[in-house]
Amino acid sequence: MMASGHQALGFTSGLLTLAILPGFGVMPDTPLEAVLFFSFVMIGSLLPDIDTPHSKLGQKFWRGIMITLMIALGMYLFAPDYLDVYREELKIFVFLCLPLLIMVKSHRKMTHSVSFLALLGLYHMLISGVWDIPSFYFIGFIAGVLSHLIGDYMTKRGIPVFYPFEKKYFRFFITFRTGSLTEKLMILILSFWNLWYLVSQVF
Repeated sequence: MMASGHQALGFTSGLLTLAILPGFGVMPDTPLEAVLFFSFVMIGSLLPDIDTPHSKLGQKFWRGIMITLMIALGMYLFAPDYLDVYREELKIFVFLCLPLLIMVKSHRKMTHSVSFLALLGLYHMLISGVWDIPSFYFIGFIAGVLSHLIGDYMTKRGIPVFYPFEKKYFRFFITFRTGSLTEKLMILILSFWNLWYLVSQVF
């Protein structure tokens, strides 16, 4: 699925999630929290494609990793004492990035499976143990990731749902090709629905 399709589907999932959150007693209370919620949704909607350097998020992810490594190397060579001051922070950074570095092998593998969702859940538990972050941000993030997996599940290629335990690709019984007219029409319909829903809620 194209990035625009993932974003449209992700925004739809964010609106639906926002509609059911009050039933669980969690809800953004301010406009800023709502904006941050949708930011996490949209990041989540693109996150599984970090497994390829050619995707929009993948390009930024790998560029960020390389810049960080170059800075760390420069500090190790020219300012080792300064690097030692932030040794614990660097250990945490490496620990949190390690799962991503391990799973990034080729497109639609680990990041397009339920194992990826489990790792994100573990990541949330680790972060929650250090910082007090409202749970609806993580819920929005997961909603975005799920929308991405559902979108690719409906394509001809499908996704390896149970990777790495089962490498078989699964797909919906009705599929479309990435970049096809069907996908573009779906994006258009979702975009109009999202706009209509937002307007109806405001007025």
